Amino acid sequence: MAAGKRHEAIIKLTKEVPDLLANLLARATGETLPIHDSILPSGEAANLIVPIERISDGVQVLYSDGKAQLAVVFEMQHGKERRKEFDWPYFTAALRLEHQCPTVLVVVTVDPTAAKWARQPIDLGFGLHVMRPAVVCLNEFDPGDDMGFMLLFALKDNPTKAELEELWRAINTLAPELASQYADIVGVGLDGTEAYEIWRELMKIEDFRYQHPYAQELLARGREEGRAEGEAKGEAKAILRVLTARGVAVPDRVAKKILACQDQAQLEHWLDQAAVTNDIERLFSE
Repeated sequence: MAAGKRHEAIIKLTKEVPDLLANLLARATGETLPIHDSILPSGEAANLIVPIERISDGVQVLYSDGKAQLAVVFEMQHGKERRKEFDWPYFTAALRLEHQCPTVLVVVTVDPTAAKWARQPIDLGFGLHVMRPAVVCLNEFDPGDDMGFMLLFALKDNPTKAELEELWRAINTLAPELASQYADIVGVGLDGTEAYEIWRELMKIEDFRYQHPYAQELLARGREEGRAEGEAKGEAKAILRVLTARGVAVPDRVAKKILACQDQAQLEHWLDQAAVTNDIERLFSE
C-alpha cells in the first residue's frame, strides 16, 4: 500500500471521526479518559525557542467547562525512525506547557516491527525521566463494531474482501453525506492496492447513493405513492413528499417547476436525488 496515501488517510480519519483519537488512546493504554464535554483540535507545530519547526501529525485537546483536561499528540509511523525518539518527547513537553494539562502521545502503525520499536520507553536521561508512547498496530487490531476503528482497520496491510464488505455495510447505516465522506477517505488510503479495486466496486455511485436505509424507505414510499397518483402528476407529488419528509424546505417556484414537469425521465431522476440531496437550488436548476 502506498505509504503516503495511507498516511494522509489515517491522519484525516483522526481529525474527521468524532472521538477516534481519544478512543485510540483508551484502547492503547486501557486507561479511562478524563471527564470532558468537548474535544478540539490544536496546533500541530511545536516551535518554542528552537529555530527548527517540528510538526506532529495531529493534536487534540479534551476540555471540561473550558479547561484543558488532556492533550493528545498523534503520530502515524511506518517504521523505525531514530529522530522520533527526540521529536516525540519534544511534542509532548511543548503541548503540556501550552495547555497546562497532562499530555500523551498516541502512535498508530501497520507494521508489528515498528510497533515493537515504538512501544519501547524513551529514556530522557539516566533513567530518571522516561516517556512511554501509547501504540496501536492496525495489523494486530480488533476493531469490534466501533465505526472509527473499523475505518482505520480497513487501512491495514491487505484487508480482505469480507472485511471491506463489513465496513461498507456499516458505513451505509450512516447519513448519506457522512457515509460518502468516510468512503472517500478510505478510498484515498487504499488507492494503488488490490483492495482499492474491491472498494471501487462497492463505491459505484448507482449502488452507493441509495444504500442508506432512510433513503431506501423514502424512495420506496415515494414511488408507491407516485404509482397510486398516476404518471407524471403522481411522480411530481412523490418528490415533494420525500423532500418534506426529510425536512428539506422547497421554495414555491421550485414546487411549481416540479408539478409542471411532464418529462417522466426527469421526474424519476429528481425523485432519486430527492432522497439524498440538500441542495435544492442546484438539483432543480437542471
